[in-house]
Amino acid sequence: MPKKRIKKIRGSRTCGGGSHKKRRGAGHRGGRGNAGVHKHKYIKFLKLAKEGKYEFGKHGFTRPRILTAEYLLEKDLKEVLRELKENGKLDEYAYKYFLSRRDLNVGDLDAIADKLVELGIASKEGDIYNIDLAQLGYQKLLGSGRVSKALQVKVPYATPNAVAKIEEAGGSVITEFE
Repeated sequence: MPKKRIKKIRGSRTCGGGSHKKRRGAGHRGGRGNAGVHKHKYIKFLKLAKEGKYEFGKHGFTRPRILTAEYLLEKDLKEVLRELKENGKLDEYAYKYFLSRRDLNVGDLDAIADKLVELGIASKEGDIYNIDLAQLGYQKLLGSGRVSKALQVKVPYATPNAVAKIEEAGGSVITEFE
């Protein structure tokens, strides 16, 4: 059964919607939904907040950065490097070099191998450099860069590309979990 109100005003130009301009979009009501509740519809916001129907601010949950594994590994790396610097095992250049890299590439390791032997962190037996990255606080060895020296690297994890490049240069990779 049709509503009588609609039938009653059907012949009029606006059918009870006020001015003919008001039916064009959401502009005549100040936006759709809760738009403008912190500006021109602030009173509406206060009324909705009292009733518990509107919450102020952002919603959802973001895991705190302090709990992520990457953050904890980076924090441990910084602590180890700071201790090595305080004990005199790292000079200012090596400290800044390692601090700027969260994960080491084989190219970086090849470039700084002689410096590590000078500082007493690594040792050299013949042509082979023995480097313990876990002692420096690194957990991962990546495969970017070129290797020109024979390196024997001890690290918890190394990518297959890094292992291939080091073995191709006459070295070896020892992962601690083997």
